[in-house]
Amino acid sequence: MTLSQLQYFQTLAHVLHYTRAAEALHIAQPSLSYSIRELEKELGVKLFVKEDRRVSLTMYGEQFLPYVETALATLSDGTQAVRQLTDASYQLVKLGYFHSISATFIPQVVEALYGMEENKKLRFQFSEATSADTLNLLKSGNLDLAFCMHRDEWVESVPVMQQQLYLVVPRDHPLATRKTVSFADFADEPMAMLDQASSLHTTVDRIFLHYGNKQVPNAMFVVHECNAALQYVSLGFCVSILPKVPAMDNGKVVALSISDPDNEFSRTVYFSWMKNRPLSPAVKRVRNFVVEHYQLK
Repeated sequence: MTLSQLQYFQTLAHVLHYTRAAEALHIAQPSLSYSIRELEKELGVKLFVKEDRRVSLTMYGEQFLPYVETALATLSDGTQAVRQLTDASYQLVKLGYFHSISATFIPQVVEALYGMEENKKLRFQFSEATSADTLNLLKSGNLDLAFCMHRDEWVESVPVMQQQLYLVVPRDHPLATRKTVSFADFADEPMAMLDQASSLHTTVDRIFLHYGNKQVPNAMFVVHECNAALQYVSLGFCVSILPKVPAMDNGKVVALSISDPDNEFSRTVYFSWMKNRPLSPAVKRVRNFVVEHYQLK
């Protein structure tokens, strides 16, 4: 079993077309077919079945694919680690996070990192997505490190901050002159909520279950991200429960502190990396710095 055979198998498993897979691999189609046959011969099973012009994975191929992808991803990580050891200028870190910490917390962390001489050659590839999507990108190997609210058994996570949530109301709303509000003050208000893909949706549902005795939010609008929710609040249609984001400084809305004796109007942000995936020296340095300086005690 050779590395080329595994790479050919992975490509064909995704493309499911011999001609297109060969083109993607820059090899002749007979060479691809021969390599797959030799791999099947060594394993003693058929990995693909071809009916007319359609190619599909057999049950053996489907079982084999995740192991091949894990092996190739690990090899890629090892190659990158060696390159970083031999090339001091090659210190790329793929870091993911969600929107509401992108303009405050993330720049603070990066500034602190670059304040140390040994980190001057670090280079970041940033990815901004929902918390759930960020965790999935980490698990798939598209990120080295991630800040998110979600956790998983395959991921090592440490808490790094408690993010407060606020009631955001239109500037002319009757509550806008208040310094703080309670749940009862806004429980019946029409709301702009983030969709179910967002951890904030789950948090708001939990808040209403906790304080409202199974009352559900009066969701007038369901949107994908915080800025969209703010647009509808700005227009005077509704209120929303959101973390602080830069777009709140538009003069059209007011963010109010919420009286929170049970600490429900906050959420924990975790810093995460894969448990069993080797980390490059640069990624380890960033990981260790964040854990040392930001982990909540």
